Amino acid sequence: MLLDLFGLFGGKPSWSLSPKKFEGCNQNNFGGKVIVPQSVLVDLVSFQIQPPFTFEISHSDGVFKTHCGVLEFTGEEGQVVVPSWMYQQLSMGDVDKVELKYMTFPLGRFVKLIPHSVDFLEVENPKQELELCLRNYQVLSEGDEILFQFDEVGSMRFTVAHIEPSSSAVYIVDTDLAVDFLEPIGFKDKVERERTVTKYIEVVNSNYDIKPIRMKKLGLYMYKSAD
Repeated sequence: MLLDLFGLFGGKPSWSLSPKKFEGCNQNNFGGKVIVPQSVLVDLVSFQIQPPFTFEISHSDGVFKTHCGVLEFTGEEGQVVVPSWMYQQLSMGDVDKVELKYMTFPLGRFVKLIPHSVDFLEVENPKQELELCLRNYQVLSEGDEILFQFDEVGSMRFTVAHIEPSSSAVYIVDTDLAVDFLEPIGFKDKVERERTVTKYIEVVNSNYDIKPIRMKKLGLYMYKSAD
């Protein structure tokens, strides 16, 4: 591992590290924190840098970059372990080294997310669940495609559509963060499919608890329990 002393003179110490991702079943994939060597902590302390420790992680002269917090300083020397979504987003499989640069970010006030599945509509108390999932993240960058895990629907990807204040990233720990979401990807198609189905069925009046549903065009019958 190499500490970039030249970068340090500009107030931004950085390290060149080999990227590795968490195993597929590791719960750290549903967060935005990385594992780095203890020597990174030694460098930060020696330069009197105080927590929170947050970073920009990039390669190819910043063409690929995002931002992250730190989970542990227990990694192998010369290596950084990142969540699978981050590894994929930055195409880390194509490079031998990434640059980890210490950065500070403003406190986040607002974040808007786009769910990648209409299954998100099955989540009860969605804003509350999003706030719980975001506890696994320290910083968010606009354009990130992050992963959450829900009890009802399993894992799901989200795009960070908007952050406030406007910045390369925002720090979201110990701050009054408002969270909102846009309609899920595929929502319009789902509505159109349901509208098409509804167009061809009708509920037939009945005195029974089981009410027949008739296909208008075909004259077929199905049965629907009364509410």
